[in-house]
Amino acid sequence: MPNKYCDYFDINERYFPCVDESAINSGADWTDTYPHETFIELLKHIERMLGGNTNRSVWIHGAYGTGKSKCALAVRRILELPEADVRNYWNTYDPLKKNPALLEKLLGHKERGIVTAYRYASGNISTPEQLFLAVQESIKKALDEQNVSYRGENTLKQGVIEWLQDESHNAFINSLLKKPEWESAFAQSTADEIINSLKKSSDVSKLMANLFKLAAKEGITALSLTADNLKDWILDIIGKNETKIVLIWDEFSDFFRQNKNSLSEFQKLVSICQEAPFYFVIVTHPITSLSSNDDSWKIVQQRFDKVEITLPPNIAFELIGHAFKPKQAALASWNEMVDGLDGIIPASRKNIMKAANVSSEATMKKMLPIHPMAALVLKNIATAYQANQRSMFDFIKTPKDLDTRAFQWFIQNYGPEDDRPFLAVDMLWNFFYENGRDYLSSDIRLILDTFPHQSALNSKEKIILQTVLIMQAIDQRLGGTVDILKPTDQNLGYAFEGDNSGLESGYKGIVKTLVDKGILIATPIADGKKVYNAAVLAGDGAKIEGYKKDIRNKFTTRKLVDEGPSIGGALSLTPALKLRYALSIDSGYLPVVTMTDFTKAMESLKHKEAGWHFHAVLAVAKTEDEAQSFRNLIKKTIADEAYKNIVVIDALSTPLGLEEFEHYVEFSAMSLYYQGNNNQQSKENNKKAKDVLERDWKDRIHDGQFIVYTYAEQNGEKAVGANAVHTILQTIVLTRFRHIFDFTKNLTETQLKLTQTKQVARYGIDNADVKGLIAGCEKSVLAKVWNRAEYWTAPELSDEHIVIIKKDIDKMIYDAFKDTGKIAIGDIYDHLECTYGFSPCNMSAFVFGFLLKEYSRDPYRSMNAEGHRDSMTPEKLSEMIGNYIGKANAKPTYIVSLTDEEKAFYELTEHAWGITPNLCTSPNHAGSLILSKMREFAYPVWCLEEIDTNGVYDLVKMYMELVQNVGNKQHDIANNIGKIAMQRPSSADNLKALLTSENCIKGMKIFLDRFENGKLLNIAKEIGATDSVLGDIKKLFSVQYSALWIGTTGEDEIRKLTVEYSVVKATNQLLNVSTHSKDEAFKQWRETLKFIGASCEAARTKRPALDKFFYYLLKIVNLEDMLPENMRSFLDEMTNHSTEIREILGNTLDLFVELYAPYLEGFSLTECEDIKNSITVDMFILSSTQSNANVKKAADDYKKNQVKSKLAQIWSENTGGTKNPRAWSEKYQTPILCLISDDTYSIAKKAFAVLNSNNASESEIKAALEFIEGATFFGDISNEEFRNRKFMEKIVGDYAHLLTDINKIRNSLDSLGIDVYEWSDNPSVKSKIKNMAAVEYNAGGSDKAIKTIDGMDSDQLRNWLKQLAKKDIELGVKIIINGGE
Repeated sequence: MPNKYCDYFDINERYFPCVDESAINSGADWTDTYPHETFIELLKHIERMLGGNTNRSVWIHGAYGTGKSKCALAVRRILELPEADVRNYWNTYDPLKKNPALLEKLLGHKERGIVTAYRYASGNISTPEQLFLAVQESIKKALDEQNVSYRGENTLKQGVIEWLQDESHNAFINSLLKKPEWESAFAQSTADEIINSLKKSSDVSKLMANLFKLAAKEGITALSLTADNLKDWILDIIGKNETKIVLIWDEFSDFFRQNKNSLSEFQKLVSICQEAPFYFVIVTHPITSLSSNDDSWKIVQQRFDKVEITLPPNIAFELIGHAFKPKQAALASWNEMVDGLDGIIPASRKNIMKAANVSSEATMKKMLPIHPMAALVLKNIATAYQANQRSMFDFIKTPKDLDTRAFQWFIQNYGPEDDRPFLAVDMLWNFFYENGRDYLSSDIRLILDTFPHQSALNSKEKIILQTVLIMQAIDQRLGGTVDILKPTDQNLGYAFEGDNSGLESGYKGIVKTLVDKGILIATPIADGKKVYNAAVLAGDGAKIEGYKKDIRNKFTTRKLVDEGPSIGGALSLTPALKLRYALSIDSGYLPVVTMTDFTKAMESLKHKEAGWHFHAVLAVAKTEDEAQSFRNLIKKTIADEAYKNIVVIDALSTPLGLEEFEHYVEFSAMSLYYQGNNNQQSKENNKKAKDVLERDWKDRIHDGQFIVYTYAEQNGEKAVGANAVHTILQTIVLTRFRHIFDFTKNLTETQLKLTQTKQVARYGIDNADVKGLIAGCEKSVLAKVWNRAEYWTAPELSDEHIVIIKKDIDKMIYDAFKDTGKIAIGDIYDHLECTYGFSPCNMSAFVFGFLLKEYSRDPYRSMNAEGHRDSMTPEKLSEMIGNYIGKANAKPTYIVSLTDEEKAFYELTEHAWGITPNLCTSPNHAGSLILSKMREFAYPVWCLEEIDTNGVYDLVKMYMELVQNVGNKQHDIANNIGKIAMQRPSSADNLKALLTSENCIKGMKIFLDRFENGKLLNIAKEIGATDSVLGDIKKLFSVQYSALWIGTTGEDEIRKLTVEYSVVKATNQLLNVSTHSKDEAFKQWRETLKFIGASCEAARTKRPALDKFFYYLLKIVNLEDMLPENMRSFLDEMTNHSTEIREILGNTLDLFVELYAPYLEGFSLTECEDIKNSITVDMFILSSTQSNANVKKAADDYKKNQVKSKLAQIWSENTGGTKNPRAWSEKYQTPILCLISDDTYSIAKKAFAVLNSNNASESEIKAALEFIEGATFFGDISNEEFRNRKFMEKIVGDYAHLLTDINKIRNSLDSLGIDVYEWSDNPSVKSKIKNMAAVEYNAGGSDKAIKTIDGMDSDQLRNWLKQLAKKDIELGVKIIINGGE
């Protein structure tokens, strides 16, 4: 397999396309910094700066991809590394060798002492204090690393630590940290925690920023750092060490963007170089991109000598070559390969060298296998993008395992012997377009987007088209200034020079084809040349520009905000702040206001109630000018006390900006352009337009500067980043509601939503293991009081928020009980909401439950809006809480305290009825428990009147009334019982003695003896149920509501039992049985009727006098309910028609013959009985029609079975006892049909089928009987010799000459698993015989045939063959097919 380029060289692992902090930490090489003209100019400025020839520092700036950061890194290394390293670098490059004097001057400065500090990125610097701290920490780090002897007095951080360690200062800070503002700002809660963080954390910038803010507001001068302090500290270090200090700060652009209106303190730092050798070397994007109209900006620029780093094409080519690292083992081969590759691209090399001003052919060789044309495109590729998204260095360094076909992918897949040995222009397509399309400017996208629409191109046409489009795009971005990049015939020839796939010679024809297809157009230019371009309609560009103009004119800031609503979420509010400020906790969005709608929004909000929810708006602007005007309006408005409850969050320091707005315009215009003709592209561009707002702008707002205005802070509080705004918003909440729990650490968003108030309130009430979404709150919110009894009485907890709230709530409840005996749940929660800021969420429900848990059981009760009282349980209280929090128009529910009468009622009830103490929680609940106790007695409590000797039966009757009523009536009865209990203290014990099961049994027995003169007991004795009477009565009273029955209702139930016993008695007499219960009696009826052999419906028709009797019997058979009135009527029927019933039951055959006479003609009475007994279905439950059908079928079957039995008997007698022809065949291993003569074969086959079947018709059976009675074959089939002969003749046939062992044949056929009876006609049997014959034939049988043929002469053989051909169709067909061959 041919080698790939990766076999010859690697990409230098120390090659960094973009030098950033990560690259530096990873060991980015500085010695490959090529000393081009602008870098040497930079070194000269550095030397003049160090020499004191200027009072200015140095400002390095340049576009993306020019290598400005690499140059800054090289300057750093030159200043800090040993002389030998610097000389080695200097002697590596000719441009440096030509400047020996510059080297010596730099080394001289180094010898006199330079401390080089370095810092990367400035996005987190938004205040002078942060700038001073960053400068001081950077210098301190350099002093430590370079082991400088004198490192100055304490830095600010060290000074802060020492100051905090003082005992009095420590206590003072601890007291300040309890204020809402500082509690919100600091993650630490004590001074010691701050000290620990300062000592151990690597990044203390946020903590120090908070300390600066605290010091400024609380007047602590010891914790501040000014420009003068820092200046003195720097001058002290320079003076004591007699050294220079150079601070190189890369990526300093963000500092200017964030502080462009407050640069005075920065100026002071930069001006130090006028007094002492402290130099500030900053690195930024082009200065033009940072411009400002502020006067201080102009002054700042005057403090610096500015050096712009540019990257000429020749230097870019040099840098590309530095990325390749040939493998030592392949070096000789690679050099030879390079010479070969270079030799086949002379024209393109020569012309690219001219266009790029490259003088050395060696430079071009080092770039191989990148084609010279592709290299020039790569050099200019960044021009096609809206931002710093692509450069030639990114293309070289992009890893091969990413989904991007860049250089490393190319060298893994191509080699010098491939048809396409160069990385050509078209191979940039994936990197340039497919993976970079989102960042291309709209004019470039318009060109390149033509390619995806061409689906019918071959591979070479695609290559040509991609090449033309890329060259057209770059040419357009460069304004046509580089002629060689125009897609002309000549330049395309350069692009495909060295291509061995046919493109070098065939590209012109392919281009012509693309022109003919209308995909490209050829436009004449100077010197008779033609340039090829995508056939984009001439008016398309103008159309897009029209869209852009329209969008620029119509899209105000308000409209942009409406298009990107998620800007409202730019602050990424914490769950607690979402709850307090957001439009909804789910979205987390704040209302976004612009200058045009600000006043209207403020007017609307000022009329809204300022309760637990706070009102805030996020102010944004499109441009800086709009932002300044808007800020003035905010300041003027917020000074009005009418807006005191509104927070205005000014994000105006981060306007959308004209550049980003143009990006939005570009994408929106392209979306409109594609609408209707390419909806997918339209949607993609629309999404990208939204991303400019909802991703890019939103993210910049999040990280940007803010000013938070309130009526209390009319000058505004400055904040950098969303987290700082969070701190201010939290402080505002805590200032109004000091004791809320929202900002407790580790609370989740779900806990601050309103989803499961009842369940979480229950957890708070139970004070037990907390599970589910509220888990953890007991440890965070209630850590000090959870599972602690009477926590509110502990002196050490008196300052805890929960204790303060608990004491207040308990007093409120106490006063309400004292006044009205009740308090509404809603009143308690409203007080918590208004006074303490409780918000409608799960966490509030949990805490509310915890605060009220002492009221969740006895002696408290619940009451609804209608006055209905119920037990107070944890479940009930949690339900009351859940039904109020967050519910509009919730009905009031109350916690109620008990009266003396109520207490007496519960005590009496629980004692007398044996109920667990304190279990009764309401009259209704007590009634339910009493009802359960009544059921346990089994017999009704009104029986107790028979045996009451202590005069407490009046209470029993009152309890019966209690369980029979509800609501207020029930409550009144309970109060009356309570009054009696208070008046008659002995009633509790007396009632308890009466309320026993034994007393209920005694009472029932006395009652039965006198009830209807003991009728029930007498009948029970007659049916042998004396021992069951009490049990049956017990069943009567076991139904759910029997305990509610009064005495007369109970008597009616006992009368029903009397009827039931009478039915049993009558059944015993009619059926001559001895049953003792209704169930046994009914079972006897069902068993009798199952064999009666008559349809109930038919019997009712024939015997109308017994219609009702049969009706009830059918209900019994069908297990239907026999209601009491049914039982009464059934008893009457049995009594009134006993004679007729006995007659029917005594002779069921007569009834059978009477009902079904039409189907029984010709049958004797005995035969009729046989037919009746043959019916297996339960005739009684069938309809008349169904029963008729069953009797008819039974009669027909009886007739048919008489003939079938005779047929079977004759067969068995003639075949030695076999059951049927199938069984005979199995017995003799011979299919019986092969023994039957041809003249009787058909009729015999039908008769045998009848004998083998159980489903033959009566006519078929008769025909078979007639045949069998006259059959003459029985003698033949009993003869073994006959059977064998016929078997060989009919089954084996002609193959019998080869197959002579009949037993072997039968055994082989038997192994097929086919029934012997079926062998005659089965194809598998015939196939098996043939296969067996073939085996014998091939094993010597064929020799007999050959011998016979050999014994014939020609004529004899010909005549015989003709005869065979006439008789044997198969042989004849074979002769025809073979044609005598």
